Amino acid sequence: MADPNALRRERTGDSASWTLLVSFDGKAPEWPLSENLENGDREMTIWARLWTRPQASEWLRLGLEDEVALYARYLAEAEAPDASSAVRTLVKQHQELLGLSTAGLNRLRWQLPAGDATKAEPAAKRKSSSRARLKVVGNDE
Repeated sequence: MADPNALRRERTGDSASWTLLVSFDGKAPEWPLSENLENGDREMTIWARLWTRPQASEWLRLGLEDEVALYARYLAEAEAPDASSAVRTLVKQHQELLGLSTAGLNRLRWQLPAGDATKAEPAAKRKSSSRARLKVVGNDE
């Protein structure tokens, strides 16, 4: 992710300020789309999970409820083993549009709270090198 505090010179678009996202503690809005699909339960699960993310406050501010619902619908459809590549492409595009990907966060100039920035697994313990396992022995001649 780009460092919003880095010094940059003569680059267009870099003068825009970054928005530090905060944890969203509101409720998910009412589902805006029809519920006539076979993936309805899965869509609702995805919908509820999406509204726990820090990006949710910006989605509400920008009126993106329909786009978030479409993303939930496309994601539920894309999870099927026989999903088309077109649907999977839509999921990727919506991830960027909604700031759910690193590229989307950068484009929107949104910065996640420190605790949410990386939820990766802890780094594996570093193995010792082969050189560290060697020991010095005396010359018994």
